[in-house]
Amino acid sequence: MTRALFFAAFVLPALALPATAQETRKSAETKLDGEFAASDTNHDGFLSQAEVLARMSNMKVAGGKKLDPAQAKKIATLFMARADTNKDGRVSEAESQALMTKVFSRYDLNHDGRVDGEEAAAARAAARAAGKSGPTGR
Repeated sequence: MTRALFFAAFVLPALALPATAQETRKSAETKLDGEFAASDTNHDGFLSQAEVLARMSNMKVAGGKKLDPAQAKKIATLFMARADTNKDGRVSEAESQALMTKVFSRYDLNHDGRVDGEEAAAARAAARAAGKSGPTGR
């Protein structure tokens, strides 16, 4: 599993910005709230591995294509491993938000609470470089 796959699934949608646009922490959180609600198909307030996998399987990537099943499974597994901090086999909205906060902070290079087009481009380049270096344990 690579950092690039994780980045593509959870961060790029929030950071796919034109050079003049900005994503604020609040707007990224709002988008994540919507994704969480759409993914929580049984409306129990938690995401199961199956719900995350179903969402990843339907996610569109570059060119409007869906992720292939192997990629979807890798991303779902990686998301669960990183987001399920209490290891109960499900992800709460608070756990999901905590992960987004951590990822957002990593890409907010100047720490102004916004990710602009240049920061987003740098994040995409870092993800590509990490993907080329192979799997990571992070």
